[in-house]
Amino acid sequence: MNMIAVLLLAVAAAAQDVPVSTGAPAGAAPTEVVVRGEGGKLTDAKPPLQIEVDPFETIRPDVLPDPDLLLAASPLTVSWRRTHPEFLMSTRVVEPWRTTFSERPGLPFLVREQLEQALDQKLDDRAAKSWAWSLTIADEDGRPFHHFEGSGSPPVELLWNGQNAQNEWLTAGRPYSPVYRFTGPDGASRTRVGAPLLLKGVVHQEASGLHVTLDSSSLFGSARTDSELSQPDGPDLLRSAADLIKRRYSGLPISVTVYANTQHLAEVQAAIVQTFLLRQLMLSARYVTTQAERAAFSDQRVEVVLLNR
Repeated sequence: MNMIAVLLLAVAAAAQDVPVSTGAPAGAAPTEVVVRGEGGKLTDAKPPLQIEVDPFETIRPDVLPDPDLLLAASPLTVSWRRTHPEFLMSTRVVEPWRTTFSERPGLPFLVREQLEQALDQKLDDRAAKSWAWSLTIADEDGRPFHHFEGSGSPPVELLWNGQNAQNEWLTAGRPYSPVYRFTGPDGASRTRVGAPLLLKGVVHQEASGLHVTLDSSSLFGSARTDSELSQPDGPDLLRSAADLIKRRYSGLPISVTVYANTQHLAEVQAAIVQTFLLRQLMLSARYVTTQAERAAFSDQRVEVVLLNR
């Protein structure tokens, strides 16, 4: 048997797990090899081709869940500590240019400037010291609401927090007029009426919490009887109030009280204000409660109170 035959037999024997021996020492010419096997026959027949196929392979990616969506957080499902979204293209982003609520802690009155306008001349400090002055804040009926007075050099700027001696606060939506009176060294007096004060919103602190008083005329029309926000003043005013809360008082529970012509109208308007604030502040309903009260026209307003914890 030649070398090729021996190699073929060796391969066949390996397939049958049968040891092969050439019977010759290493380096010697191979001798005849006898291969014995038990059971089965050598064959060149190929086993049938078996390929596992997924019949849904082409559509399976579409039916699997998207892990990115499972991990995503909606800007609406946030805690009370996050009352504004973190992306700019949103109506809930704070707009610093809104100036309904001033950053200054009071209303400024330029008393000395009013004296100079009354005299139609500039005064130096020495000349100004000889003038006595008074400032009266009158309400819409002409009654004094608050009064200041002094002698010697009218103040360049007088800041008023909006509260009078009876612990009453300015009411948003009601007009007030500053009346200046000056008395010179010769006893002659001069009177000037300043620009009227008509505030859309007033912010002040009381024992129950921070009160944000809003003008009903701006929110619900000049008659204060609309069942929807007056455009564009209503949404703008509520948006300014929401921005104020986001900047300084985020997380405090809120109470909304609406004073309107009838109890039913007050309830409707309170629900409108509540819905708007919930959407702007991204809070659940339990953080903004409402109350409705019937009131005379001059007392109709919206009180948003940030409650002390």
